[in-house]
Amino acid sequence: MIESQYPEQPIIGATFFDLFRDFRNFLDYPRRDIAQERLSLNRFGQIVGLHYAILISVMIVMGIFSTAIGIDKLDHSIDDLMSNSSMWYFMFLLVLVAPVLEEIFFRFPLKYRRGTIFILTCIITLLTYYISASYLPDMNELIPSENLTELEASGTQLNLPALMLACCTFLLGSLCIFILSLSKEWLHDSSEFISRLFPYVFFLTAVFFGFVHFTNFSGEINWFWIPVLVLPQLVMGLLLGYIRLRYGMWSNILLHAVNNLLPAVIMLSASHVGTG
Repeated sequence: MIESQYPEQPIIGATFFDLFRDFRNFLDYPRRDIAQERLSLNRFGQIVGLHYAILISVMIVMGIFSTAIGIDKLDHSIDDLMSNSSMWYFMFLLVLVAPVLEEIFFRFPLKYRRGTIFILTCIITLLTYYISASYLPDMNELIPSENLTELEASGTQLNLPALMLACCTFLLGSLCIFILSLSKEWLHDSSEFISRLFPYVFFLTAVFFGFVHFTNFSGEINWFWIPVLVLPQLVMGLLLGYIRLRYGMWSNILLHAVNNLLPAVIMLSASHVGTG
């Protein structure tokens, strides 16, 4: 019964190049309502191959700029996690927890009309905070001294007025989603607007996904390095979004886990060789 929702033949061609063309055509104008195809083992192998073909190309580009940027001199939170965790806990977080949580937050809502508004709300909320934090006083004197000490010790910088504006932005977006949920007619009437909005939301989601991973780096970083530092995650966000819409939620979680598995194994192997 479940299999009857899928056609007998693949929606796109069966070869790797058919997959690549479909991905390229999708990026020309991303759509939320593209037909979903059943994921086979052969197709997933092609997806992994496409992922690493793109990743290798990206790493070549990063290699050109790595000397100028000094990527090897920057600290990465993954190194701290690995040094402070057991091997199995490190693998559990990187290969299981991170893919599931990140894909639920970034990619799960892409399939739904209200999900498009939710993602846009989250992005605008963060932009509201970071932009307003640049212009508004932090007013940290309103924070209890013991809590302020803990924040400073953790290296966290908090701007209370910006945080309040961001919370208001998120509540306003949530209110819009709630109002649309009250009536199927309202939700249906908004579909055309949401469909026109979706391509922008899709690309912003990939950019947001990349920017979040920029916070993993620490050290002396110039702002114009950010696009290079997060280029792998940005491109991966585009592919994961396409895979989620074309093949379903479990497919992008699995691809994300495969992506994290290889560097995790390499890092653990290198650390054991270094300590051996």
